[in-house]
Amino acid sequence: MNNIRIRLRLFTGKIPVLTVIICVIVLLFGKYRQMEYVRANETGVIEIENTEILPKQIFCRRNTNDSFPVRGVLLHEWIKDIRQNLAWAGMTERYIACMGLHEKVCQMMFVNPENLVLSHDVTKLDKEFKSALKKYPVGGIMLKSKNIQTKKQLKKLLKKMQDNSDITLFLAVDEEGGTVSRVMQKLGNIDGGDIGSMYDYRNLGGDIAYENARQIGDNLSYYGFNLDFAPVADVWSNPGNTVIGKRAYSNIYSEAAELIPYAVRGFHAGGVLCTLKHFPGHGNTEEDSHYGNAYVYETKDDLENNEFQSFRAGIDAGADFVMVGHMIVTDISNIPSDLSKEIVTDILRTELGFSGVIITDSLQMESITDTYSAGDAAIYAVAAGNDMILEPENLEQAVEGIKQAVKDQIIAETQINESVRRILVMKHTAIEKE
Repeated sequence: MNNIRIRLRLFTGKIPVLTVIICVIVLLFGKYRQMEYVRANETGVIEIENTEILPKQIFCRRNTNDSFPVRGVLLHEWIKDIRQNLAWAGMTERYIACMGLHEKVCQMMFVNPENLVLSHDVTKLDKEFKSALKKYPVGGIMLKSKNIQTKKQLKKLLKKMQDNSDITLFLAVDEEGGTVSRVMQKLGNIDGGDIGSMYDYRNLGGDIAYENARQIGDNLSYYGFNLDFAPVADVWSNPGNTVIGKRAYSNIYSEAAELIPYAVRGFHAGGVLCTLKHFPGHGNTEEDSHYGNAYVYETKDDLENNEFQSFRAGIDAGADFVMVGHMIVTDISNIPSDLSKEIVTDILRTELGFSGVIITDSLQMESITDTYSAGDAAIYAVAAGNDMILEPENLEQAVEGIKQAVKDQIIAETQINESVRRILVMKHTAIEKE
């Protein structure tokens, strides 16, 4: 269990009987007051005061090897035994309180390896990468085809990345099946056979959607990935749309809404977290946001009745991430969706009730870079309510821009803390899937 980061250490001692009794009572009755550092209504967690299990004086890290020392028990195992994260969120709050602003902002960065190493494509860890990861302790790394060579190389690369991060990394890839396949197209399917575009399976029912996702997840977890940027929850409602096309599960809204939950459960069964993309829906656009602005001309009511169906279904099925696209929804906002507070916070977080991690689409796409600097794009994205920034055009400028926005009170540090909380809790979920 030494791979459990935020580094948990085993010390000698015993769990106080009173602590166990308190936890059992909480489990039985499920009702308790909100306390300092606790969000009982969201996380289902209690802060245990005046016991040896959570002594306040040891939660601020003295070095990178002893981030979360807990006397008496390896807390992760104890949590599993009582089947509730009673102490985990309290621990998370303590950890966040000990993090500097730089470290917190870096946790919100989801980069590709070349964001960290500018001089060459990364296929193995070298001193330059290790130094950059120490300087910018990012929250996640997304690999691309150029980072993948062989099965052995990929497993070693992902393990070394994880081993060199003080906090567990999200390790992700775009692996949808069909044309968007970074791993299986190059290394094959460890379960045998090929997985085509999801659209080609639309008439075969939920069990096939589940099995395809399970196999993809099985392949990714085999190498050490813990997150897939899939499934595509967009609906191919516009035949002229080329950016989504057969990546979608269907061209019918209700059918996509039936299939997406099976895919979510399939990815989880395969051992990885999953991502619904590209909210609020990219399947009805004429343009491709990789190369410029893409527009959605439907009204908000139209979106709620159509595009939102598959996203709601995926959220209800337990999707972990939602990726917000760059499309401009003219009825709601005049800026890209992932920079719009009306779309990210008001609609996705509040109206749809999504409580997981919200991430932007890649900020290296021309729909962003044609208009915004790396720093401004990151500031707008966080102000809109995104928890994580995918592929900032310039990592240093993105991090420093957000830090300055906090210092200038453009972004509240409490909002940064809230995002980091979601990230750390989701990483705990990823660990439990291993």
